[in-house]
Amino acid sequence: MEKKKFRLNMPLVIFFVIIVLLIVLVRKFTSYGRYITQAEIDAIPVPENAEMQNYDNIIALRTEDDGTFPEDDGLTTVLFLGNLFAEDKDSPNNPCNLFAKATGATVYNCAIEGSYMSSLNPYFQETAYPMDAFCFYWLTNIFTGNNYQIADLAYENMEEIPEELQKSIDTLKNLNFRTVDVIYIMYDGSDYLDGRNVTNAENPMDIQTFTGAMAAGISFIQEHYPWIRIVVMSPTYAFGVAEDGSYISSDSKIYGDRKLSAYVIEQSYTAGTMDVSFVDCFYGGIHEDIASDYLTDNLHLNQAGRQLVADRMQDALK
Repeated sequence: MEKKKFRLNMPLVIFFVIIVLLIVLVRKFTSYGRYITQAEIDAIPVPENAEMQNYDNIIALRTEDDGTFPEDDGLTTVLFLGNLFAEDKDSPNNPCNLFAKATGATVYNCAIEGSYMSSLNPYFQETAYPMDAFCFYWLTNIFTGNNYQIADLAYENMEEIPEELQKSIDTLKNLNFRTVDVIYIMYDGSDYLDGRNVTNAENPMDIQTFTGAMAAGISFIQEHYPWIRIVVMSPTYAFGVAEDGSYISSDSKIYGDRKLSAYVIEQSYTAGTMDVSFVDCFYGGIHEDIASDYLTDNLHLNQAGRQLVADRMQDALK
């Protein structure tokens, strides 16, 4: 008897293939991922503002010893200039004291409260504005050139001489700069809030501008103390203040010629042209997104802010 040949039922095969495909697709769709709780979402590590550029530029001292450099005494001696370090100088929570404790360095904090990076006037006018004597440019002029008569003229025209200010000047006067290894320079957002301009393209050392005064002052230090490494630290974030007293973004409020972020960017560029280190405490530290966690008001640092700045100083030293 002849066997029947097996015939493939194509419509039936296609039907089964479609059914299998549908089952696979349904399972893939229903099992894709899973629901997670808000707590699990919050626990996922996400970098703070990954799009933000950091302007740090840490470099070693590049000036070669011409035979006049002091011998290494085996100690790390650091001088701090500016205004941000001026609050609570004797407190263990001052950034300079936190830095000293962490590094074991010998620290001289000569920051001056109420001072600015820039000079208000193009030349020193003791009767018009005696505090100009203690802005960065004139301050460096005082201690690099032994021009302490500038400070004396300022004292004569001040109603009251702050004790901490006089201590800072006396410290600079008696400091043996041949023992100093590093100078840190840090001014907060006061120049911005006071409406002092950022820079002058026609005169890069215009002392009435933030970066011009910085460049001119650094050039004094480099000329007289070429063995000292210089570290410039940017301002941390500072809020602008609206007419009603509320705090607003410093990117939306212009007091002088630019917003605060421009001060930081221009300062980083100027530090590069002067061949000194730059530590970005703005984008690389306290920026607008987190500023309220690190400030006591629109400008001054709380304890967390002080610790952050001290940590950034350590980064530059290492």
